[in-house]
Amino acid sequence: MEMYNNRKQTMSENSKQDPSFVSSDIKVDGHIISTGTIIISGQVVGNVKAKNLTVESSGKITGNINADYTELMGTQKGNISSKKLSIFEGAKLKGNIKCDDLIVEHGAEIAGKVFTSNK
Repeated sequence: MEMYNNRKQTMSENSKQDPSFVSSDIKVDGHIISTGTIIISGQVVGNVKAKNLTVESSGKITGNINADYTELMGTQKGNISSKKLSIFEGAKLKGNIKCDDLIVEHGAEIAGKVFTSNK
């Protein structure tokens, strides 16, 4: 719970709006676009574009991600384009990464190419 509270505080610093949720019992077939924060615990089949995106450990996205700040704890099949990307232990990513800042925890699985540039 503490990890969630710390992450929630970081995300709220990045965005003053309340986050949008895709809970674990929801499957979305289609693209999602938000100017704020999205927290995904369920499944999304489609591209996701947001200012801030968190994919919880139960979350799964089959599609591309485009966000300023992305936290991946769940499963992603598709490419990620993000200014700052954090991939946590237990996360699984199958796709290419394009980002400025990248943090990968031990135990995360990545299959794809990584392109980073720290400006």
